[in-house]
Amino acid sequence: MKNNLTLIIFILLSISTFAQIEDPILITQINSTTEETSGLIIHNNELWTHNDSGGEPILYSIDTTNGNIIRSVVINNATNIDWEDICLDDSFAYIGDFGNNSGARDDLKIYRINLADLSNPELDNINSETIYFTYDPSIYSAVFTHRNNTNFDCEAMIAFEDSLYLFSKNWIDKKTYLYALPKEPGSYTANLKDTLNSNGLVCGADYYPKTNTIALIGYVYGIPAPSIFILLSDFENDNFFSGTVFRKELNLNGCQTEGIVFNAKDNLWISNEKFLSYNPSIFSIHLITNKINDLNTSSLFCDIYPNPANNEIQINFPCNKRKCKASLKIINNKGQIILDKNIFINSENISKKINVSNLQSGHYIVQIYDKEIYFQTSFIKK
Repeated sequence: MKNNLTLIIFILLSISTFAQIEDPILITQINSTTEETSGLIIHNNELWTHNDSGGEPILYSIDTTNGNIIRSVVINNATNIDWEDICLDDSFAYIGDFGNNSGARDDLKIYRINLADLSNPELDNINSETIYFTYDPSIYSAVFTHRNNTNFDCEAMIAFEDSLYLFSKNWIDKKTYLYALPKEPGSYTANLKDTLNSNGLVCGADYYPKTNTIALIGYVYGIPAPSIFILLSDFENDNFFSGTVFRKELNLNGCQTEGIVFNAKDNLWISNEKFLSYNPSIFSIHLITNKINDLNTSSLFCDIYPNPANNEIQINFPCNKRKCKASLKIINNKGQIILDKNIFINSENISKKINVSNLQSGHYIVQIYDKEIYFQTSFIKK
């Protein structure tokens, strides 16, 4: 696991202060056969989903205009103990049977199916291969203690280059662990890569190669249980949590959102299962910005310059209030806090200069946060 620099790299913005992402729009309710919709993919311009715990081993193609089922395909050599997500690459789709609310499963698996078979309208049944995996046995006991009381649940997965990546659903610490697995059928131990403080339960993921962006969906456990939406961008290789991380709570309270898929570079579909007053549905999330990277140019993001710096850095804070109180930390590449102070600003004085002349040359992390905004970036001291 990496040092704690990446444990808390996210940006937390409230609905009232962020304008580049529109509130979710209901597209359609979907057929009650898929009332526990838990994962989404788009293949050949068709939207596919599946049910989770205890459902049939079936994929369903959904008509996004009316929510009807267009086609159902049974997955052979498979059972649905707790299907929680589905993803794809150029050749295969991967179905994650790894839901683990009890924290006691010893039969975690991912089914791999050929996309050519899924594309064939003549096939009602298609064969699958199995990828078996477990968590590190030195820390995972697979012994039931209490439902929803472990950090070893998982409901989100993407395919990226030559591996599958799983995002855990941590009931205890509300973070998400990133694991990596080979794509080939076999038996493996999931490789723990990194940790993100998602401040909520991650339930679905999708990767959009054209913009090298990952989207996560989930919710905050409790009342009012808002849905959470997270974008990961500007990362290199599979260091997904090392770039720009944006988190927003959606205006969907008590809506158990579990599936997510890009249907364009600036638009996503999310699905929710039947829960409380919500019927199973598809919602649309629109990114108003044309480029994901444009999020960084928003006035809601702190502007730090010069970079690289000699003797001081200047920080321009987003402040639409009369007064703002923010916490500021500077951390070196060993994870040591070099500076920890409170800063008071107002709408007429939103700029602060910080003396960094006493810092050694190198790379530093700047963390700035208040009740509504969390921002993290870096600068180089010459």
